[in-house]
Amino acid sequence: MPKAVGPEKYLAFPLEKIRGILPELREADIVFVHHHRSFIRYLLRKIMHSYWDHVALVLFTKDVAKGQYYNQIIEASYPRGIEIHKLEKYLRDPSRYDVAIKRVPNLDASTRRRVTAFMLMNVDAPYYKASLIGMILAAFSKKFSLAFLAQQRFCSSGFVQKSFYEAANWDEREKFIFRNDHLSPLELEDLTTPADIANSDKTVWVYNKKI
Repeated sequence: MPKAVGPEKYLAFPLEKIRGILPELREADIVFVHHHRSFIRYLLRKIMHSYWDHVALVLFTKDVAKGQYYNQIIEASYPRGIEIHKLEKYLRDPSRYDVAIKRVPNLDASTRRRVTAFMLMNVDAPYYKASLIGMILAAFSKKFSLAFLAQQRFCSSGFVQKSFYEAANWDEREKFIFRNDHLSPLELEDLTTPADIANSDKTVWVYNKKI
């Protein structure tokens, strides 16, 4: 992790030297990732019509006073499932990753705690495994693309959407729906993509806006 040098100096991660220093993060901030040099991720971006091919959530923020020295994220990682990592894994190598951050504005403390609790309860939940042939067909066919998106289970963006939707009070869930079309809850969780969350007016950019 970058270390403080004196009261004001900060050694930035390599990605921060290109995109700027990260702002102070909050729990449940949404982390967007673009994978460079990955054919699988290229196919996913074509399927989803998105610059971003992966999303994660900030689980715990850095707080040196409390002995928390890293920003930790939780994500649905292919093919292993829901895992916890340090955010810095995406900040160390700009040749492999690009990163952006969005935030759900005016998120009250109670809902934020429920989002965090939902994330933790689903650690080790499996990721839906898709075939390479299926991904290639979906990348170049709208028909196969819709079918592919409809059968994901805890893909990264589905996990983010479900975390907010399930954590919200039933009469406030509309505030946390990131797709514009009206879907059933199951369809919403299955079909929400990184592009939906990036384009959603329910979230605001706080770092590296790029759609």
